[in-house]
Amino acid sequence: MAAGGSGGNGGSPSHVGFYVNGRYLYDPCGEKVVLRGVNEMVVYSGNKDGTPYFSEIAKTGANSVRITWNTGTAGATPAKLEAAIANAIAAQMIPMPVLNDATGNLSALGTEITYWTRSDIVAIIKKYQDKLLVNVGNEVGDGSVTDAAFTSAYTGAITQMRNAGIHTPLVIDGSSWGQNIDQLQSTGPGLLTSDPDHNLIFSCHMYWNDPNGTKVTTEIAQTVSLNLPLIVGEFAQHAVSGCSSSPFAYKVLLSVAQTSEIGWLPWSWGGVKNSDCAADQPFDMTSNGTFAGLRGWGLEVAVTDPNSIQKTSKRSKYMTTGSCN
Repeated sequence: MAAGGSGGNGGSPSHVGFYVNGRYLYDPCGEKVVLRGVNEMVVYSGNKDGTPYFSEIAKTGANSVRITWNTGTAGATPAKLEAAIANAIAAQMIPMPVLNDATGNLSALGTEITYWTRSDIVAIIKKYQDKLLVNVGNEVGDGSVTDAAFTSAYTGAITQMRNAGIHTPLVIDGSSWGQNIDQLQSTGPGLLTSDPDHNLIFSCHMYWNDPNGTKVTTEIAQTVSLNLPLIVGEFAQHAVSGCSSSPFAYKVLLSVAQTSEIGWLPWSWGGVKNSDCAADQPFDMTSNGTFAGLRGWGLEVAVTDPNSIQKTSKRSKYMTTGSCN
């Protein structure tokens, strides 16, 4: 399928790049893509353009990278955002920029939508729209968000972004700091229907105390049964709350996700150091931002596990050649 052709749920002609059909993501040529990538806090890095970390991440074979961004961080200019997107593409990874301004705060979602719909930001998105995913907001909403409030907020956000000319897949995190997969399951079908492009992906952050993988196995099975497009946008070896005392069966996730063709991106590479659990089994996959510095759970997820990035990631022909021919 050529870029700009029809596709996705309902075959909307607005799809200009990657698109969702059923619970799967496809590239502009119609090739199924299962995300295997990592997160990196690019906005807090020195260069703010993905260098030198993207080239190191690419050594894992990752086909995607989630780019943490903010609207007000000093030096985080539109030009830097564009450079980060372009550098990810140059490394043959699908860029997924995400705004962090509304983390845990549904009332701040409007700030992010105002940023996304600015003419200069829309121009950047349109320039790279054939290779781009847009993660609307990181972990928007705390544990008190109702289904009705979540639906209302995101219906408005989707409408504004589509009206601004943004037709990439929109990635929507769960509330409760990304962890409420039940709410994604209950509201997702309605949000997909409300999107004129029918081009949404739902993202759960699995910071769960789930040492045996019982919850992750059950919840992924439930999501698959709903035919809902899901990725695991963040996870690590344990939860944020409790750190090492709240272990997460990440190897079970890797196995179940491979069987179910669910995309995932661990948190986080570690070029920029994580502050959460810094003294208790830190989330950083690598000690120094390099491929050679991969260690512990990060080395397993990236390279050594049978279901690691290196052993399961596939880059679409469109990302490697820019063509369907």
